[in-house]
Amino acid sequence: MPARKLNVGLLGCGTVGGGLVELVARNQALIRQRSGVELNISRILVRDTAKQRPGVPESLLTTHPEKVIDNGCDVVVELVGGIEPARALIQRSLARRKHVVTANKALLAIDGFSLMKAAALQSVRLGFEASVCGGIPIVRALREGLVGNRVESLSGILNGTCNYILTRMGEDGIDLDTALRHAQDNGFAEADPALDVDGFDAAQKLKILAELALNVRIGVDAVRVQGIRDITRDDLEHASNLGFVIKHVAGAHTNNGGVALSAEPMLLPRSHPLAAVNNENNAVVVRGDAVGEVLFSGKGAGSLPSASAVLSDLVDIACHQGGFTASPDAKVAATQVVEDARYYVRFPVRETTAIGSISDILERNGIRVSRAAAIWARNGDGQHQVRLLTEACSRQRLDVAREDISRLPFAGGTSLALRIAD
Repeated sequence: MPARKLNVGLLGCGTVGGGLVELVARNQALIRQRSGVELNISRILVRDTAKQRPGVPESLLTTHPEKVIDNGCDVVVELVGGIEPARALIQRSLARRKHVVTANKALLAIDGFSLMKAAALQSVRLGFEASVCGGIPIVRALREGLVGNRVESLSGILNGTCNYILTRMGEDGIDLDTALRHAQDNGFAEADPALDVDGFDAAQKLKILAELALNVRIGVDAVRVQGIRDITRDDLEHASNLGFVIKHVAGAHTNNGGVALSAEPMLLPRSHPLAAVNNENNAVVVRGDAVGEVLFSGKGAGSLPSASAVLSDLVDIACHQGGFTASPDAKVAATQVVEDARYYVRFPVRETTAIGSISDILERNGIRVSRAAAIWARNGDGQHQVRLLTEACSRQRLDVAREDISRLPFAGGTSLALRIAD
């Protein structure tokens, strides 16, 4: 049987685009053997055709998007990134009845539903496996493998930069700035890492997964976000001594007809399925009413893992006819009510005797302390600290108590509160 040929127009040839060209060239025979599909990259949009791109044929390069989209291709792969012109290029491709594959999590997080509806209207497919967790096939698992399940919750390590930084801080005993420089040197973090370390990259990915898993629309600002900038190596060491690891975890779970979403650093017991996921790796735990708990893990970012996800969407498009049905227009309420939980709290103080006053204020706010310690500064320039673990309590009450404590004369700065996972 002759191979089904799929002509691919590529918008963008950066890290992932270059990886896709490399992967198609390297594994063309294997792809054809396994799927019966022959991929042909017909044209590539770049900003500068004179830039050296090893392994990329110069004859395919152009600076004009219309020469990619209107060049007889069957599918357009958008790897430009950002909101515009990426959105306009995808809309133009869909209007011309081209299938589209994208890795653009930022655009999908704010406009994914309108793009899916536009694809459905034209009976073409919109693939976005590479937008979340790189080479882990979590999007396909939610769309197809778990289609017979009512998803009750999902949680995961969705940002490889945060995970790499926290791993190196914990294992190497280095501070956050040093670990971040290592991440940048190894290509796991951007020159401007704010989107990653402040938690917003994970929040965007969580919104995409939650909408897919729960089959609902979720507001752009529905995710409660906390980054990792305030975490110190002492926090990781103290957590380890208590039997925990600190990970940045994004999670969604249904709650009284709504959905609670958060992307935040948490203390995980060492027995937790996400606790052993280290360095730049990602992982997602999905709980369904039929399968129970399922773990997906692997490389979450990088040239070839993300290119592998793009390639899987291309083969899927070649092997199936028709388009995906757009999800419902109805939005689900994003509840701001956070269920009671235990917390690790750190207070910088000017005197360690403050531990008594801190405990009193917490108790007045209905927060019971299960364990507390006053830590002397290791040198004259450091701060004394009070670290404690609470019993299950309201986050709202805890934040009120932290605000009260911050106004006392012995307070030495901003406190840190991290939820402890069960």
